[in-house]
This record gives sequence, structure tokens and C-alpha cells, in this order.
Amino acid sequence: MTLIEAKDYVTRKLKSADVPDYLLESDLLLCKVLGCDRAWLLAHGDRQVFDHELEHLNALIDRRCRREPLAYIFGEAPFYGRTFLVGEGVLIPRQETEILVDMALSFAKEGVVLDWGTGSGCVILSLLLENPSLRGIALDLSPKAMRWAWRNVDRFGLFDRVVLWHESARLPNKWGDHGLDMIVSNPPYIPTADIGFLMPEVRLYEPRSALDGGPEGTQWYGFLFKNAPKWLKRGGLLLVEVGGRGREEAVLSMDHFGLVVHEVKRVNNSVSIVVFKNE
Repeated sequence: MTLIEAKDYVTRKLKSADVPDYLLESDLLLCKVLGCDRAWLLAHGDRQVFDHELEHLNALIDRRCRREPLAYIFGEAPFYGRTFLVGEGVLIPRQETEILVDMALSFAKEGVVLDWGTGSGCVILSLLLENPSLRGIALDLSPKAMRWAWRNVDRFGLFDRVVLWHESARLPNKWGDHGLDMIVSNPPYIPTADIGFLMPEVRLYEPRSALDGGPEGTQWYGFLFKNAPKWLKRGGLLLVEVGGRGREEAVLSMDHFGLVVHEVKRVNNSVSIVVFKNE
């Protein structure tokens, strides 16, 4: 089997499983098996695929046809110009969340940032890598997510600037003598009843705890609004990603426990970043 024939074979398999972007993903799977880029793949269409390569390719195809996310299959996902390790038990970084990093960097020049619901650690680690004056606390309820965050802290050599906090009991009433400079969060915001309608890659594989925002999708915003004033220093900021149609209005109308809306940035039709100030 040549690479041209292999690409046609992979494409047909993925298409039959209703995999989105099956043409692109057929190339990506072949590149993964061969250790090459797409340009090399296109230039060597007559190259023969060896038996051991085909065996590896079929194993990856089987996983993708079961709609396992490509990021889990490859064990990594891009975010903010870097590659983060991901896998079973952790939310896959989304491109729109990069705007949360952009906005945090525009405000935070130095100090301590808490990333509530850190997942893979992509947000807090991106902040620390972009701004050497920042230190971080990466908090998550999930032990599986914490393991992925640990791997990424190790990957980027940031153990001296970030604390990994697995919260399974009680949170502190305050953080340090003066409080945090900033809290960033991409909390679970999908209404419980909507989870069954998500695409299979998300519904079947990504952790429900990172998706389920309660009946209205606002449960964890309420938690953050209640606690952020205790954790932040005066003038400190809370930045949250708000997703889903109508969620921005709902979040803005909630009790913010003294936090004041400082800025709202709409990323697209369904995602916004809302900045609150602790006055």
C-alpha cells in the first residue's frame, strides 16, 4: 500500500464514522505514524507503508472512529503557541480560552494568580511563561486533572513558580497576608441537561466535572463570586470565561458579592471574557 492509497483508506474509514474534518485528520494520523509533516506526506505519495506502520495506523484509526478526541490519541494539544500534554481525565484546551490569557496578561504585571479549575494547567502556565514576574496557584478538584497539570509543570520547568493545589476538602478563607492579585477561571458552564447533546468527542470522553455547570450552567460562577472577594486583595481582578448563548446576561445579573464589572470582551457569538474588580 502506498501513502496515496493509505490516505484514501484512512479517509474512507473516518468518513464512515462521521468524523468531522476527515480529510485533514487522515493526513494528521498518517503524519503521526510516520513522524513527518503534511508537506512531506504530499511529496512522497508513492512511498510504501510498511506492515508495522499499518498496524500502528489501524490502532489509531480504531480509536478515532470510536470518536476519541484526536488530542487524547496524540497525547497533546496546542495552546497559546505551545504544546500541552493532555489525555483521559482532563479538558482539552480550547482556542477561545487563549483570549482569557491575553486579557490576564494585559492586567497582571506581577504578583500571584490563582487558576481555579486549572485542568491541564494551560492557562496559568501560559501566564507564567509569558510573564516571568508572575507566580501561580493551579487548583483543581480532579486528581486526574492534577496529574496532567503536574506533567505540564514538569514539561516547562516551572515548579519554582507554581503551587499545585488539589482541592478535595475546605478552601482557605484567604490566600496569604494580603490576598491574591488575580483569579482566572474557565469554569464548567454547560447546563446539565445540555451535556447529552454535545458532540461525541466531548460527551463520551472529556470529564463531566469540567463541563457540567449545574441546571442553569451558572453554578460555579456563583461559587467564584462568593469566594473571590475573600481571596483577592483590594483592587484585585477576577477574570472568567463565560460560554453558551444567554449565559453572559445571566452571569452579569447574578449577585457578585461586591465585585464590580470592570470589562466585558466578546470572543465570538457564544463566548465572552468578563473581568470583575474587587473594590
